[in-house]
Amino acid sequence: MGTSSAADRPEGDRVATPAVRRGRPTLREVAAAAGVDVSTASRLLRGQDMPYRAETRQRVLDAAEKLGYRPNQQARALRLQRQQAIGLLVPDLDNFGFTQILRGVQEVAAEQEYTLMLVEAGAGAGEGAGISYERLGLEGRVDGILVAFASMDDPHVQEWAERERLPMVLVQRGTPSYPASVVMDEQRNVAVMVDHLVELGHRRIGHVSGPLRTDTGLRRQEGFAAAMREHGLPVRPEWIADGGFHWTGGQAAARAILDVAEAERPTALVVANLISALGTLSAIHELGLTVPGDLSVIAIDEHIVAEHTNPPLTTVQTPQRELGRRAAQMLLNSLSGEKPSRVMITDPPPTLVVRASTAPPPPSS
Repeated sequence: MGTSSAADRPEGDRVATPAVRRGRPTLREVAAAAGVDVSTASRLLRGQDMPYRAETRQRVLDAAEKLGYRPNQQARALRLQRQQAIGLLVPDLDNFGFTQILRGVQEVAAEQEYTLMLVEAGAGAGEGAGISYERLGLEGRVDGILVAFASMDDPHVQEWAERERLPMVLVQRGTPSYPASVVMDEQRNVAVMVDHLVELGHRRIGHVSGPLRTDTGLRRQEGFAAAMREHGLPVRPEWIADGGFHWTGGQAAARAILDVAEAERPTALVVANLISALGTLSAIHELGLTVPGDLSVIAIDEHIVAEHTNPPLTTVQTPQRELGRRAAQMLLNSLSGEKPSRVMITDPPPTLVVRASTAPPPPSS
């Protein structure tokens, strides 16, 4: 039986099939198939598509899929002296607000074949809060860190910014000492809450705030004050108390606001996060008041838990998943040399989820 040369075979038969390949397809082969250089293919396959046209990105993705290309992560990690891992520091694993952020971070990490290390670094971690930074960075466990824990004057963030040990991005936090952060438009989030209560007829509205030592808590309180002024309503200091973003704080803050004569009470409370709202509901019930008969309650953060409170809580769903994705992508891009920046997520917009905890104010109010 005779044999034919490569020149004699039809053009469609010249592409090697997986059965006769000498090994796994290379990045250089993907680049050649897509008609781009190797560095462009590498960037696009890592998700860095901003400088490139959509059609270029699609050509690279199609070529990688057709060839069955999978990056050799072990070789890449050794070449770049990386762990192929990133860390996420959160203040409290009980805080429902971090569920969607975590999912967004995990999605991007998985897409780019990075391992995610989750660390509780707040009050729930006890004495471990301070050393979490040190262990993740100094012991070389991760290539970069996402920090959803920092206060505006956090000493660890300042120290890391000065020493530049490894890339870091602040998540839903901001601090003057460090430029890399991804946050939400808190003024718009809180405005949705105040607008809803005003439409129901409320004029006496209080606020269980987050801690003002955090950028998030401060911006939410500023957003509350701005929204109240927009409606021509007074911002009464005695109707604002720090709930600390946790259950006991929300309970104590609500007691402080409501433990006065009935005529001096607000008819509605805007609560800075869902877990604080659980404490707020508890305090209201302990005072012998009803929700929403005596007092309406609305909170930031949508979670299935809000459907099962007594009564079910009206909430505002914010773009937390997108927040996590953008923060993770910024961190991974910074590992490739891109300069991080301050980013505010404005899309998708906040969504009002109306449940039984909000209603018109009592007739006598």
